[in-house]
Amino acid sequence: MHIAMFMDYHPATLGGVQTAVGSLCRGLERAGHHVTLFVAPLSGKITDSQPNVVELDAVAGLEVNGFPVVLPTKRNAELIDAAFAAHGPIDVVHTHTTYGVAISGMKAARRHRLPLVHTAQSRDDAFIEHTSPAPYATALAMRALHGRFVPHRHHMPHRSESRAARHAWWTIVGQAQAADRVIAPTQHFADLMVAHGLTRPIQVVSNGVDDALLENHSSVVSGQSVDGPLRLVWSGRLSTEKRLLHAIDAVRRTDNCTLDIYGEGDLRDAAAAAIAEHRLDDRIRLHGRVTQAESLDAMSGGDALLFPSYGFDTQGMVLLEAVAVGLPIIYCDPDLDESVPTGGGVRTADASAEGIAATIAELAADRDALTEMCTVLGKYSDSVLQSQHTGAVLNIYRQAGETSALSPEPVMPHSLSEVPTAPGHLPLVGHSLRALRDAPAFVTSLSDLGPVVRIFFGKQTGYLLTTPDLVREAGIGDAELNREDLREAIEDIAGGSVNVLRGDEHKLRRRMIAPALRQSRLAEYTRSAADIAESWSAGLPSGARVNLMDEAHGLILDTVSSTLFTAEFSDDARREIRDNVPWLLGQVILRTALPPQVRRLRVIANWRWRTKARHLRGAIGEVVSEYRRRDEDFNDVVSALIRHTDSETGATLSDEHIIDEAILMLAGGVGSMASLTGWLWHEVMRRPHIAEQLYAELDAVVGTGPVRPEHLAALPYLKQVVAETLRFWGPWISAGTADGDVTIGGLTIPHGAAIMFSPYMVQHDKRYYANPEAFDPARWSPERADAIDKKANLSFGVGRRRCLGDHFALLEITLASAALLARWRPTPAPNYVVRASNRDFVLSPSALPVTLNPR
Repeated sequence: MHIAMFMDYHPATLGGVQTAVGSLCRGLERAGHHVTLFVAPLSGKITDSQPNVVELDAVAGLEVNGFPVVLPTKRNAELIDAAFAAHGPIDVVHTHTTYGVAISGMKAARRHRLPLVHTAQSRDDAFIEHTSPAPYATALAMRALHGRFVPHRHHMPHRSESRAARHAWWTIVGQAQAADRVIAPTQHFADLMVAHGLTRPIQVVSNGVDDALLENHSSVVSGQSVDGPLRLVWSGRLSTEKRLLHAIDAVRRTDNCTLDIYGEGDLRDAAAAAIAEHRLDDRIRLHGRVTQAESLDAMSGGDALLFPSYGFDTQGMVLLEAVAVGLPIIYCDPDLDESVPTGGGVRTADASAEGIAATIAELAADRDALTEMCTVLGKYSDSVLQSQHTGAVLNIYRQAGETSALSPEPVMPHSLSEVPTAPGHLPLVGHSLRALRDAPAFVTSLSDLGPVVRIFFGKQTGYLLTTPDLVREAGIGDAELNREDLREAIEDIAGGSVNVLRGDEHKLRRRMIAPALRQSRLAEYTRSAADIAESWSAGLPSGARVNLMDEAHGLILDTVSSTLFTAEFSDDARREIRDNVPWLLGQVILRTALPPQVRRLRVIANWRWRTKARHLRGAIGEVVSEYRRRDEDFNDVVSALIRHTDSETGATLSDEHIIDEAILMLAGGVGSMASLTGWLWHEVMRRPHIAEQLYAELDAVVGTGPVRPEHLAALPYLKQVVAETLRFWGPWISAGTADGDVTIGGLTIPHGAAIMFSPYMVQHDKRYYANPEAFDPARWSPERADAIDKKANLSFGVGRRRCLGDHFALLEITLASAALLARWRPTPAPNYVVRASNRDFVLSPSALPVTLNPR
């Protein structure tokens, strides 16, 4: 089994969670399993890289209690996904904290459709109340931030506790409620979780002490000092909630004892000051941080462990270590009775320094009681070993996996009131900002909410369909969808194109433009595209740094515009296309996502939009007029559009109609094809094993000669890479508006609501594609392709709205890639991180800086 473990602390830092998680990781590995640990970075230091430890990015300059703050950002999601792919298939995700790393782990589990187990380790409520100067404000802010990423839909029973504690419990239980299975280290903490609203299955499994530590630790407490002072040991983080100052004050009040303090933390200076103030240097010593093995050695030389924590520790790893070496325990919190074997320690009468001092004095005077405690603890030393508890954790992993595998498909809602709303919408803009900021994470988070999810773009209400069956029903059924929002957003540039038409007008326009993309015409376009790609590749600079995304846009612009019109008098139009189309395309997605009332506020951008749209339409219009005047067939798209007459109606296309369709082909071609071509190059460069197989195929088929259309049939592996690129980087959103009430899957969606689907989401869903976050061209091989549900292949749409140019798009991407990779071996810039940007409905690589080396 391969477990992805997540915690918000670096394993090199000091704390009970770190010790417990480290022990569990080693216990799992000793049992023959594999663990990859995802953690926060180590503050201000560079550590030796560990092969199975992945450090996520922290917020620069922001720390809490000395620990860097990690947020569940897009960058961290990319780091996790890359680690999942590099370290092999993951079987289960296990989180241990409630902050950014754990949230990132939760999101990764849902994104990859993996079982999720959460261990509730810490009393965040007590931590905030003890350490924050403004507990209520801190807890409220934490709850609000946590709720941005984790649903807080559970019922919170009323309890007599502070407002700060109540807000903190929302995050504690909310994180656990998001898991499939929950673990608590003690029964009292499990009971608290349930009392605060947890309804997920929860089981008590103790943390454990690493077996290897005790195997290498020969000494145990064999007896106590009889005549000298009572030797007390403290071990742990020097933090306020651990009540170290109470321990120092108690020792001050008791003459016949010493205290050795092992650990580090924010309270060190205050502890040193208290020791100096009361002249306790001869009895109380601060040793600083030591290893866990050194701490066990110190315990073996002591008479008792002093553990004054109260209302904070859920178990206390130091208590388990004391039991392991047979060291009697002095403690204050009655909740810790279950962690201290009966007769193996003594609980103080109260938690005050006076109460602790009284207990110390009693033990100092009665050493026989300590001897009896040692005898009792000797019977329990094996019970705290990690090996005694690893099997229980593994069983919970299996239960989570079985629950996940057997869980029924989400129930289709029967009324709008049953449709869940996606979290994170804001006043006025709805989910627009969240979608624009990180479209992949946004859409892939929705499928777990149900078959239909409500989202908002401004005042527009949308219903996103998350299953291929519902998408096909919407695309092929009788429901009529219009695209008035898109038409309004792009009216100045292509407001009459086929993609925004509806009904009979849409059907007629599809029939009118289909002849321009028939197989006979495609053969001519393919020859032209091959010539352009070959010429472009031959002209690339050897050994120079280039941005392949700029090259892809230029190549696709030239190819599509040359396919539209080949006549020599169209050069001015092609220059206009090069100058204006990239910026216009970048604005389409923004204008579509923003509500009209917000879009109207963008005065300068709107003026540039109208100006560039007018220039582009004017340039293409002049070419169309010249085509009509010459009345020749130039074997290009515009010639086919001008000369076609619909056989059913006798209709022909006007100049304005042809301009609309030409711009639509430019938009679809340049935006989507350039982005997909860039992603293909990026994925190949990232994966040497794919690149080498592709190079070998190109060498065998193309050799040193130019790439020709007839080569395409002999490049099956390249076609698999293209197919996988289309799956992996499919459009993130597609939408239409209900023209009248529309019933899909038995749910009636009202007139005027947006009906949406996400090819990207479906094609990254584990229900439809095995290991969907892995870029795997072999899934399209003849041996495996039949296992793929064809209904889940949605990159070009479905039904009436399926892209008419899909065949040409595939040909162009394949030719461009063959031309580049047959001649060049691109090497990516080592320090540049490629990011996905929302330039279009297909995400685009931010840039692809590379050095080109001849092959």
